[in-house]
Amino acid sequence: MSREAVRLRSAISYAACVWAALFAAPHTWWALGHPAGFPGGEASYHRFMSSTWRYWYDVAVIVLSAAAIVVAAQLRRSSIRHARRQRLARAAAWAGGGALTLRGVAGLVVDGAADPVWWPTFLVGGVLFVSVAWLARAPEHTAAVP
Repeated sequence: MSREAVRLRSAISYAACVWAALFAAPHTWWALGHPAGFPGGEASYHRFMSSTWRYWYDVAVIVLSAAAIVVAAQLRRSSIRHARRQRLARAAAWAGGGALTLRGVAGLVVDGAADPVWWPTFLVGGVLFVSVAWLARAPEHTAAVP
């Protein structure tokens, strides 16, 4: 793999880590009781956060974002010694990237210009994680490693 390809994979992996951390941030402060930036404003925040499921939803998003950081960091470099772990991380990146892309496209179709924040956020995350998965595919000479 060329130096440029390694640098590109590292840069996109780091960008995916940053995206996941930034995505977790508002869910963290919403779970902690701060309504800043909640879609629909403070009234919507109080209505949604009055139910237990919304709190646990935010906690789940925080946990999944932390897992996404681990996945993106794991895929930053290929490793023949850890081929099984790499395959699992690639599968997680494909699944997460696909789900985020689908959510972003659905938001674009349904909300369009009415939501200038969330659908682009999901779409960017999806593109980053699909790119991480694609760039971390096994080179042909290591494809047969169990």
